[in-house]
Amino acid sequence: MSIQNDTFILSNRGWLISGVLGALFLFFTMTGLHLFQFIFGALLLAVLMIFRNPERNTVETESDAVISSVDGIVLSVEETNVDDQKMSKVTIMNSLWDVSMLRAPFDCEVEGFKIRHGASLPLYNPLSDTLNEKAVISFRSKKGDEIFIEHLSEQSCFPIGIELEKSQKFKEGGRYGFLAKGRSVIYLPAHTRVSVNAGASVRAGESVIGYMNAA
Repeated sequence: MSIQNDTFILSNRGWLISGVLGALFLFFTMTGLHLFQFIFGALLLAVLMIFRNPERNTVETESDAVISSVDGIVLSVEETNVDDQKMSKVTIMNSLWDVSMLRAPFDCEVEGFKIRHGASLPLYNPLSDTLNEKAVISFRSKKGDEIFIEHLSEQSCFPIGIELEKSQKFKEGGRYGFLAKGRSVIYLPAHTRVSVNAGASVRAGESVIGYMNAA
């Protein structure tokens, strides 16, 4: 089953570990080993939180709206250059307790993607940018506008999960991956009017972060 069809209340990435922890919790409950019952019960609840997979729908009806691909807090909004192209850069940090599913920012087609498997260093470590697990994805809208999204994992025992194919089509909010904890950077075309500021809380598949062709 591919990520974008992963519509159960618990992501299919969490089924195995949840089943194992649930079985151990029941075992220690029946044997009366209360310390282990507590430990595995707490672990089970934590895993259920991390892998929860709620339905999300934006109320935005404008075709040029860009929806956040990740839950979290906006760290910064700034202008930058990518391959001599001026773009707006929105940086979002998601914690272990945010919903971890990644979602398409609009009706789009996958232009390309790269995945680098690596370490899981804290992001304040200067080596994290070059050593940590990283995924970079390019999405193109029906109007031909292209945005880039960069996901960088941080200190998590769960790897980045990206299941994409080149030229694959997504509906707005379609699930395309999993990031338990890390930093996501969304690069928007210069003609995008960014509608969030640093400190804003955003939700994947719901929160509008900008409007293309409106700057």
